[in-house]
Amino acid sequence: MIAKYRTIPMEILIYEAITRRLPDHHPRKPEFLSKLNRWKAGYKGEKEVDYFLSLFPDDDLTIFQYLRLPHQNGHFQIDTLIISNWFIAIIESKNLAGTIEVDPELDQLLQNFDGSEKAYSNPILQAEIQRSHLAKWLLKHQLPLPPIEIFVTISNPQTIIKNPAHHKEVAHRICRAARIPFRISTLKLKHTTEKLTKKDVKKVTRLLLKHHEPFIPDPPSFHIPLDLITGVQCPHCQTFRMERIHGTWLCQKCGKTAREAHKTAVKDYFLLYSPILSNIHLRNFLHINSEDTATRILHSMNLLINGTTKNRTYSPPKDFFS
Repeated sequence: MIAKYRTIPMEILIYEAITRRLPDHHPRKPEFLSKLNRWKAGYKGEKEVDYFLSLFPDDDLTIFQYLRLPHQNGHFQIDTLIISNWFIAIIESKNLAGTIEVDPELDQLLQNFDGSEKAYSNPILQAEIQRSHLAKWLLKHQLPLPPIEIFVTISNPQTIIKNPAHHKEVAHRICRAARIPFRISTLKLKHTTEKLTKKDVKKVTRLLLKHHEPFIPDPPSFHIPLDLITGVQCPHCQTFRMERIHGTWLCQKCGKTAREAHKTAVKDYFLLYSPILSNIHLRNFLHINSEDTATRILHSMNLLINGTTKNRTYSPPKDFFS
């Protein structure tokens, strides 16, 4: 059973909005394109795990596709969490190309790709930290603590995984994404004592969903350039030369129209500038002059309305970016 489905990370949406509105020859465009590609690769790796688990549906398993739970003064994130009556499994997903080698003694992952070597954090250690945080979270909420197993999946089938020192921990914890259903099946043979009743599983599921806190972007933390292109982008020729004429948007370059071209622009504003939007801010961003037109656009998008008519502001509802 899927208790929570995966959605596109907000970071991807933000970097897409930045790269969409940066001029082609902007000096920082390659930087943001690189960040966008890294986040997309990570998301693709997580979706691969979702896919392979879906090929082996199991009514005894409750699956959470991404969780973000409060911990002390911050949060901890889990790519995939599996709950059963006998154990809990945490899956950390990686999507790296080239050749990788995990060294648990030095707590690092080395990647060789296109003739260059990069060092990353040990993903097994990352999963162990998540396990520790989750165990504390369960105890804090007076929930039973079953065995918590951890795995790291490598989604790119062309990636070469090396374990020259033959570390048993590496061989056991790291596997291809396609292997993960079989690793979960092995856990069923290993853990045969029921630690969570059906009632317990339902309670844990309910509390996890209740305490999940989606990431809310803080635009300044992304160091967004100030010289982004404003306006409405034409969905046909991709230029930002659309004008609002008689209830639709007309592209001044290709001549085509699009009635709802403003929707992406409004989302871009929330992602790049602020979770609060006023009528005048919308007019300035979309390059429209009519206050009434801006009001009609804002009301058509079913946004949350705050304040009185004079000082009214709008904000995105839950799942607005899904």
